Amino acid sequence: MRRFGPGFSASTLGGMALANGIERYPLNESSPYRTQFLESVRVPVDGTEFLMLSGLTPPVIDGSVPSERAEAYGDTEMQTRNILTQLKATLERRGYGLNDVIKVQAFLVGDARMGGRADFQGFSRAYAEVFGTAETPNIPVRTRVQVAGLVEPGWLVEIEAMAAKAG
Repeated sequence: MRRFGPGFSASTLGGMALANGIERYPLNESSPYRTQFLESVRVPVDGTEFLMLSGLTPPVIDGSVPSERAEAYGDTEMQTRNILTQLKATLERRGYGLNDVIKVQAFLVGDARMGGRADFQGFSRAYAEVFGTAETPNIPVRTRVQVAGLVEPGWLVEIEAMAAKAG
């Protein structure tokens, strides 16, 4: 098993990738952010292929509600569940699976319905439906933080992930 020292990071991967054939995957053509950032980047390093995904955000589930309201996307648990569904689909499209996920970073906004606190329990319930299950026993490292806000005022959750598999 290849072990990387404490200085190993995404920036290290980026430097190595320039010499080793990085693959960039653009966002969906309908995305207004298509020219600003990528959906994901695959980086081969010493026989391991890393896939780094940009932040995933929730889809609108109730078009009758203005998009700047959380109700358009659901509560934290629903938003998390829908984002993790997107994560699974994106991974599969790139030849990876949920068991390949090695790192998750979650950004949660305080929910007005919870007195401005992030619903970490709702997030954890949806997360536990996906990771640490019989189907996906591999649990990634994870960071959850409460942030002041996300790009769309109705978003309560944004999730970034990194996956790795043998090349």
